[in-house]
Amino acid sequence: MQLREDTDNFDVDSDEATAHAPKPNTWTVVGLLLVAAATFSYLGAYAVTSALASAELIRPISHEHDPRLRWALTCFVGLMIAFSLIALVSKIIGRRQVRRIERMNDAEG
Repeated sequence: MQLREDTDNFDVDSDEATAHAPKPNTWTVVGLLLVAAATFSYLGAYAVTSALASAELIRPISHEHDPRLRWALTCFVGLMIAFSLIALVSKIIGRRQVRRIERMNDAEG
C-alpha cells in the first residue's frame, strides 16, 4: 500500500487559511508569560542555587538570611518588564508595517 500526498488541494499561503486562523486570546498569552516568568525566576533563584550549593561550587545559603526570595521576585519583575518591552516594540513595528502596506495599496489604486 502506497500513500500519496495530495498537494493540489493544499495551499499554505492562501488567504483563506489565514482568514480562518483563530486570533490568540490576550489574557491567555499574558497568563502563559506570567507562568514562564515565574518558572524561570524559581529555577534561577532556588533550583540553580541549590544545585550549585550541593555540588559545593558555592557556599550553602544560610537559613537566617536567605536572599533567594528577593532574587526570584527581582528576576520575575525583570522578565515581565522585558516581555512587556518586547510586546510594545513588536506592536509598534507591526503598526508601521500595516501603515506601509496600506500606503502601497492606496498607491496602486
